[in-house]
Amino acid sequence: MTNSKKPEFIYLKQEDVIAAGGLDMKLALADVELAFKMHGQDEIIQPNKTVIEFPDQESGQRRYLTVSMPAYLGGQINRAGIKWAAESVDNVRRGDLPYGMDLIILHDLERAHPLAIMDGTLITAIRTGAAAGVAAKYLARPDSKTAAFIGAGVIGRTTLEAIALSLPGLTEFRIFDLNTEKSRSIAKEFSGRWPIKIVASVQEAVEGADVIATMTTTRQPFIEAAWLKKGCFVAAMGKNEFEEEALLEADLLVVDEWEQFKHYQPSLLTQMYQAGHLKDGDVLNLREVILNRASGRTTAAGRIHFLSFGLACEDLVVAERVYQTAQSMGLGQSLSLWDRPHWL
Repeated sequence: MTNSKKPEFIYLKQEDVIAAGGLDMKLALADVELAFKMHGQDEIIQPNKTVIEFPDQESGQRRYLTVSMPAYLGGQINRAGIKWAAESVDNVRRGDLPYGMDLIILHDLERAHPLAIMDGTLITAIRTGAAAGVAAKYLARPDSKTAAFIGAGVIGRTTLEAIALSLPGLTEFRIFDLNTEKSRSIAKEFSGRWPIKIVASVQEAVEGADVIATMTTTRQPFIEAAWLKKGCFVAAMGKNEFEEEALLEADLLVVDEWEQFKHYQPSLLTQMYQAGHLKDGDVLNLREVILNRASGRTTAAGRIHFLSFGLACEDLVVAERVYQTAQSMGLGQSLSLWDRPHWL
């Protein structure tokens, strides 16, 4: 007899995601580290993300972007899902909506219908920062004291928190953004937790820093190799802030997923690879370091760059925790795809 139960799921708006712990960075750091470990243990199926860019007709620069990011998390999680991400420069110009807005679907494999549909905008921001924090935990010098943050937007906010939690020995936090008001906002938000100094230039922020994190949308490098301290750790969440010489001179280049990264044409690292300036063996996946299959930092003087592509498994592992918490708290709106299926 056919099961007549309606295909029900819960819808979690952004406020529900927050109430279910979506902004808890300590939990997100554990989530993302778990995702890296699961990926390294072949417990994740993750096709390449599908990216469509829409350039501005006058400038030729990216104006709109859509991204489809499916994945399956095996092991004890056993969940398939997808994130649909979109970005609009027009939103930034108007100032009325976030630059990026995302949606996440978690799926019931057995019954072939969604279990949860939720706002993924904050999850994207949190997991991006958390990836930088996990990389810092494994690749930065444990005695790091000074950190520089370039970019004070949403990702700048989450990356600062993640790195600060991952490296509790940090005592000096410098931040620079072209929009000084954004820097002031972050400094005020974290004033009771970390001392944040607003600086006047990128060079002032970067020179002498033990840890450098960049969170911009630039396509043109602007950070010079000569500014970088020996032994520093770099988290390039925006991918293109450092000039080619800085990447070539690095003692170690680490990414979250090289097989996906090396096909992303807008990235300088990808362009260097396609031009023959880098080989596959020159770039290491972070999961190999986390699982002790490869060496990360071997000397105090080594400069290590981590470049993030952003992975669906990072989104879904956070989303799964949020979903489970929301269920236990009775959050969200219950919806169904139909009352009775039109065809069987």
